[in-house]
Amino acid sequence: MQSQFSTVEEALNQLVNGGYIILADNEDRENEGDLVALGENVNADTIYEMLNEANGLMCVPVSEDIAKHLAFKPMVEHSTDPHQTPFMVTTDGTLEATGVTTGVSAFDRAATIRQIAKPTAQASDFNHPGHIQPLYAQPHGLRDRIGHTEAAIDLAYLAGKAPVAVIIEVLKSDGKMARRDSLSVLANRVHVPFITINQIIEYLDVKGIDYAANLAKVNA
Repeated sequence: MQSQFSTVEEALNQLVNGGYIILADNEDRENEGDLVALGENVNADTIYEMLNEANGLMCVPVSEDIAKHLAFKPMVEHSTDPHQTPFMVTTDGTLEATGVTTGVSAFDRAATIRQIAKPTAQASDFNHPGHIQPLYAQPHGLRDRIGHTEAAIDLAYLAGKAPVAVIIEVLKSDGKMARRDSLSVLANRVHVPFITINQIIEYLDVKGIDYAANLAKVNA
């Protein structure tokens, strides 16, 4: 197993510059890893590489405010998901607002995600269902729920970007979930930072940040 993870600062620098990182869950939870990118300026090349390298379900975490503003609705009223993953009804950008056609290409997915992140976006800019799987983050981020959804949005706030992210679980070549050893190998192969959710929580503690809603003030 990798004994020396990257720093949160290294991860934030990678994200701000349009790249993706690898983020490991806690070993006593799902013990899985996701590729994570920010949604504000994501492009088709990044989306394609993430899909090609990870092979899991690509999702788009958003803040609760964005979910409400864009009228994104929970997929089910009463979730029985064991980890309470906050799935919302899938979506695509409309042709008029985003140029999206089928919605499934890397170009269409990137266009939809960028539209979600735009402060001027409206609910009418999106069709439902679609090929983008939104997730809504809890309002206090990792203070409310320790999951990749909240971690990705906390990272977006720390990076001073719109609270929209892209996450996808990493599978190994045999189809099984990638754990930390495999994630370390991937990080070294694709040359991206590899951090853990616990590192983000510790970083928030050091910064004295109590919850995600206040993270925007860090860069004010």
